[in-house]
Amino acid sequence: MLIAVICIYMGVWACAYYAGQAAGRVRFAGFYAVAILALPNLFGLGFWLIYQRVDGEGAADLTRMVILVGAGLALVFYPVIYLRTRRGA
Repeated sequence: MLIAVICIYMGVWACAYYAGQAAGRVRFAGFYAVAILALPNLFGLGFWLIYQRVDGEGAADLTRMVILVGAGLALVFYPVIYLRTRRGA
């Protein structure tokens, strides 16, 4: 679970960094949508595929939590990383 959350954070960081390097609100909004909607679901699916072999009944609930935590991280940290990249910090 921790590895999936770390992978989501690294994906969010990559999206924010790439959006911060280029100008435009469309790129910001597009990568923000990818970071919040696609990345947590993608890594959540990977987590579910691995974890369902260990706990078939509880895998869905834990995967749902991983996706929600990842989306929450993306919601908070994407703008922070984007602003730091735009300012050159």
